[in-house]
Amino acid sequence: MAIRLKTLNTNGLETEINGAEIEAESTSSALCPTSPISADTVVEHMVAAQRNMEQLGRYEQALEHADKARRMCECDGRLNYLLGRCKLITAIAYGLKALSETEWETRKKALTKTVDMLEDTINADPHDYLAMYYSALYHAIVRDLEAARERCSRSLELNAEQPAAIMLLALIFTADGDLKGALELIVNALNEFPNNYGLLVLRLHIEIKFGRIDESLETSSRLFDFWRHRDAMLAAEEEKHQKQTRDGSTKTGTQSLGRELTPAFGLATSSGMNTLSASPSALDMSVVDSGIPASEAGGQSSGKDSESGQNATAANFTKHRAQSNIWMQLAELFLSAGRMNDFTSCIERSMSLFPHSPQAIYLKGRLHAARADKSLNDENLAKKLRAEAKACYLSALALSPSHVQTLAHLAKIYAQEGNLRMAEQMYKELVRVEPLCCDWWQELGCSLMRRGMSDRAVECFSTASQLDRTTPIIPFTAIPFVFPTSF
Repeated sequence: MAIRLKTLNTNGLETEINGAEIEAESTSSALCPTSPISADTVVEHMVAAQRNMEQLGRYEQALEHADKARRMCECDGRLNYLLGRCKLITAIAYGLKALSETEWETRKKALTKTVDMLEDTINADPHDYLAMYYSALYHAIVRDLEAARERCSRSLELNAEQPAAIMLLALIFTADGDLKGALELIVNALNEFPNNYGLLVLRLHIEIKFGRIDESLETSSRLFDFWRHRDAMLAAEEEKHQKQTRDGSTKTGTQSLGRELTPAFGLATSSGMNTLSASPSALDMSVVDSGIPASEAGGQSSGKDSESGQNATAANFTKHRAQSNIWMQLAELFLSAGRMNDFTSCIERSMSLFPHSPQAIYLKGRLHAARADKSLNDENLAKKLRAEAKACYLSALALSPSHVQTLAHLAKIYAQEGNLRMAEQMYKELVRVEPLCCDWWQELGCSLMRRGMSDRAVECFSTASQLDRTTPIIPFTAIPFVFPTSF
């Protein structure tokens, strides 16, 4: 119940004051730091928040720093010009924390709140292209694609030099079934950003979807070239960003204050392991599905002296994982085209380069399964090959428990063996890992129907139908996160 106090106003008359208002004002004053506030202090907190997100994956600590920066700006009106960026950094940190939630309902509520926070950020500064981009991204993640398309287009109007925003818009096209439009957009963008790894990855996925073998091989060659010349390209990108910071954007004619830093691929280019996004079906974007602890892969650690060693481990791990994924995609392409010799060559190459990677072990299982499908006249041989395929899939899952392709093909093996209960469990796990992918809901429905659970199957089919026009070719979370180069 609100407490109401009586006091004398300047005219000596009694006036009622709401006790809740007094408490709120006192709380607000208590939140303001007693020491002098400067713009440098605010920026230091924002940089600390960015570092915790981008390099360490510590979202709680990032939120603490971002919230301190925001409160400082709110307490000192002279720093109001930094408030919009403080709100943006806070929303980014909250969104990344939301994406790390394993329970779907909790994640969904947190993502909805993230969208609201980003809309509030836009209201604070309607011309902040980066806030507009992040609003588009999270609208896409929660599958409000109309709002996502509108905000992404607006962000590109404000600043056309955003490969991440172009990639997001292309993914929205793929979700709507417009693969041709998405490919045209990516090809045009690569003329301006020829070394952007995310754009190349998306181009490869679309070309594979179209079954364009020659084009896919050319794009794969460019991806391998990226890793061969990675250090030189990163140095060139750094020089380009520094020049933009000094001279501003030649395209937009604006100063570079607040221009974004887009990683060439989904890891921080100069520091430890980035665990920003859960994108198991993307070629290169994260390591969260690797099954390897962050500290072993060059991730966060409490010891500062080990940072350089962590960075080297992270770089090697990322390089091997990304190249393994490229070989995996090529192998799948050759298999779908019936080119078994090329398919086998891809697997042998992948196994020789990365024998202990989950992708290579998964491909070995795919080879056994493909041979089993061709040995239907010899049931004993087919049964033996399926058993070997299943053993490979289980080994791959031991290394990477959320590897989507492995889970999907293991489910098929279980179904072929007549073990419908285990097949259902695999599809349930796929739905848990990618709850907004229509394919897994469709397969789960088919699995339930085979077990006679028609009511539950119909619910799954209904969900798949609703998601059919909102599922992109790779998850929206595969897009590398971008951060301001300055505030």
